[in-house]
Amino acid sequence: MSLYFQSICSSSSGNCLLLWSEKTRIIIDCGLSSMKRTREVLNYNFNNRTAEINAALITHNHSDHISYYPLRVLEKYGTPVYIHEDNIEQLKDIHFNGHSFKDLKLKTFKNTKFTIGELTIKAFEVAHNPYFPTYGFEIFYKDKKVVIVTDFCEWDNIYSHFIDADFIFVESNHDLGLLELYYNPNSTFHMPNPETGNLLVNVVKESRKTPKLVMLGHISSQRNEAKIAVNEIKKSFRDAGVKMRFELLAAPLKKAGEVVELR
Repeated sequence: MSLYFQSICSSSSGNCLLLWSEKTRIIIDCGLSSMKRTREVLNYNFNNRTAEINAALITHNHSDHISYYPLRVLEKYGTPVYIHEDNIEQLKDIHFNGHSFKDLKLKTFKNTKFTIGELTIKAFEVAHNPYFPTYGFEIFYKDKKVVIVTDFCEWDNIYSHFIDADFIFVESNHDLGLLELYYNPNSTFHMPNPETGNLLVNVVKESRKTPKLVMLGHISSQRNEAKIAVNEIKKSFRDAGVKMRFELLAAPLKKAGEVVELR
């Protein structure tokens, strides 16, 4: 049975990823710019039929990952919103804006495995902005493993979560040369291209199987380009003398990317 993935958007302007199997459909983050755009995603056409999104899984409380207007739509549609137990009060403080959200189906997870439909999910904390606890996810479906991690700046303590993944969606935020030209202090909380490359090299070296596909996300619009990021990753593999046996793609920043089928 296949698993499907699509990046709806992935940038500092908004993040939303879609992952689905035959019976279970989730979005990872819902940092969409309007209620209209959120409704469009929740009414997604799955193989010529509209089906319910079973859950929204939130990595952290930055407004490009979740905010007031998407929460209003998620409440109206009755879509459960999963957030780490340490982030629930911050979510209310930052994004409720005085609205009671009495009908919002708010659920919490811990750094342990939990299930949503056919998917088994394991959350793990990553280093990002210290005021916003942030989480990546290992997601299991039958014999497939998907790893989704964006908005992080260190990988030494988390790369074991990537081992033996079939598909990886990972941040490759900025080019170091462009960062010098267009400096942004918030870039220190994100992964530069070479470090993403080093992470992937180590993952491949430690894994018993190579991922079939790696997709780069959260690419900066001013301090990076898709082509630069892809070339930097390839350079990391060349420099390490490790063959890159997987397909490498970059997610579009503000529009939906292609649907990926994981067989």
